[in-house]
Amino acid sequence: MKPQLLVACDFDGTVTRQDTLVEILNRFGSPAWTQVQERVVSGEISIREGLKSEMGAVRASREELEGLLAERIDLDPTFPGFLRQMRVRGIPVVLITGGFDLCVEAVMAQSGLWPVPFLANRLRQADGSWQVDFPYPSLTCTACGHCKGDPIRSWRAQGYTTVFAGNGVTDRCGAAASNLTFAKGELSQWCRREGVPAVEFKNFDDIQEELKRREWL
Repeated sequence: MKPQLLVACDFDGTVTRQDTLVEILNRFGSPAWTQVQERVVSGEISIREGLKSEMGAVRASREELEGLLAERIDLDPTFPGFLRQMRVRGIPVVLITGGFDLCVEAVMAQSGLWPVPFLANRLRQADGSWQVDFPYPSLTCTACGHCKGDPIRSWRAQGYTTVFAGNGVTDRCGAAASNLTFAKGELSQWCRREGVPAVEFKNFDDIQEELKRREWL
């Protein structure tokens, strides 16, 4: 009997080719945003503190952000077909991002793929600036702004066999928690270094082929 699958995908750099936060900060952020990022990487400040500082300096309307995303963000060209195939088979696909709800909603809508279930930090405008809310606090993880391991463990407890795809530092907890992990970029290097089992992939065609090979589809 085939397992009851649930596919969880990182958004920036996995579903998309570019990083939405980097594009926003390059266009509308403070010139000092890279220095804030360096403080995050060094551990001087937390990911959440860094995101609040970076987005607090952004001066742009929602319409300007959405226009930038339409101009600068491309999807992995194999993702729409993969998503359609999973929908046909009744397999849930959930986007999990350490980025923002506005970015996921805008990019997916502009690509004609909305609605898609997702978990993300929230952006809201208040007093002329952008505020970041973190609606998914973790009781166990202090490293992430939005820990991807927590929902994956919850889905596994509900009986799903989880498939996770990611590419970066913020995907480590998700990779370690999932039944099956697909990794590329920095995440692939980390998985090899830490002994976390993972299948390397280039695009979503690779994921679909591996799931078929395992007879999970």
